[in-house]
Amino acid sequence: MKKLGKAILGLALALSMCFSMFIPVYAEGETVDTLVGSLIGYYRDGARTDVLRTLDTLKEVSKDDYDQWQSIIDYWDWIENDMVENIGVAPDGLPNDNTHAFVVLGFALKSDGTMQPELVGRLETALASAQKYPNSYILVTGGVKKNGWTEGDRMHDWLVEHGVADNRILVENKSANTAQNAEFSFDILYNHPTIKSISMITSQYHLKRGTILYYAESLIRARELGKTPIKLNGNAGWYREDKTSETLSQKASSLSQIAGVSIPYGEKLPKSKLTGIEVTGKNTYTVGDALDIIVTSTYDTEYSRDVTGLAKIIGFDANKVGKQNVVVVYTETLHHSTSSSEDVTMTAEFEVEVKTAPITVPVNPQPTPDKPVNAVNTGDNSPLAIMTMVAGLAAAGMFLAKRKEN
Repeated sequence: MKKLGKAILGLALALSMCFSMFIPVYAEGETVDTLVGSLIGYYRDGARTDVLRTLDTLKEVSKDDYDQWQSIIDYWDWIENDMVENIGVAPDGLPNDNTHAFVVLGFALKSDGTMQPELVGRLETALASAQKYPNSYILVTGGVKKNGWTEGDRMHDWLVEHGVADNRILVENKSANTAQNAEFSFDILYNHPTIKSISMITSQYHLKRGTILYYAESLIRARELGKTPIKLNGNAGWYREDKTSETLSQKASSLSQIAGVSIPYGEKLPKSKLTGIEVTGKNTYTVGDALDIIVTSTYDTEYSRDVTGLAKIIGFDANKVGKQNVVVVYTETLHHSTSSSEDVTMTAEFEVEVKTAPITVPVNPQPTPDKPVNAVNTGDNSPLAIMTMVAGLAAAGMFLAKRKEN
């Protein structure tokens, strides 16, 4: 019986070791998937410190996944803060050849299978863009059936009726939502022989969500296939007056579907609370010097980060000689959820001294000027005078000698 028990225990250990080979488990039981789910949740909630903290942890457990998700987060920042939303037609400067495609996102059909005005508006924007770039492909995407019709099929027929050549149009007609739009679009795009970049076309309010989903899916799919990612290049949106934006929650939910992860909630998504700041750096400066310090924030999650560029500096004057009391103030918003937050402020004080710059006199020996041609002779010419006198005496002696001979 004991032998049987040992055999069962050994088998269990062996199976657990094999299982761990396929599902890597990292610090405190976290996997790459749980970290990515938390990362998306923290971004949704605006918890920047925890976004950075989670990325740092991800870097420790999987450098490849860290690189991928650092790029996605950086791109998401750009989308939210700096991306230009073009209205009605694609911008100038896109590739005008068969390496480029416009991706047109579908919109729910009416119950009878005909298109709603919003989908027609997206197609009108696509048509204007296709006419501006006559060598680009147009990929239409949407697969929810109404009365036997899918969005993709209706969109294809509309474009053909409005003069777009059939061989320019690619159709995706299986997707049921925006995340699947991206997933199924890249099934087509990564199998196409020439397409290397795409431009998003949808309603203006939908551009940000569509763009981050397509960017993330492009990176994920390229990594899986070992290919160069298809780039996103520009956009165009149909403007809907009564709706101009979507929430971060909508974007995060769709992105988690792209990533194949779940976003934790509540206590399973703990937020870092600011507990203090530390200031390090120089204490002595010369007039005109810039303040040279590093401000580090600390948190109750045992995390710390450099917040020098985010802190407010009070009391330092680089042009005022003497001792100065400098105050550093840093405020961070603690996001309890998407709808609840509080500001936490920490301060630190330290003393610096600004001194005058030391006066230095350069030692530059003056070169001896060349003597002018008519310069007055002020040197010691005694040897020359003696020689002249000797020559004169010699001449006189010779003269007297000649007189005696005569």
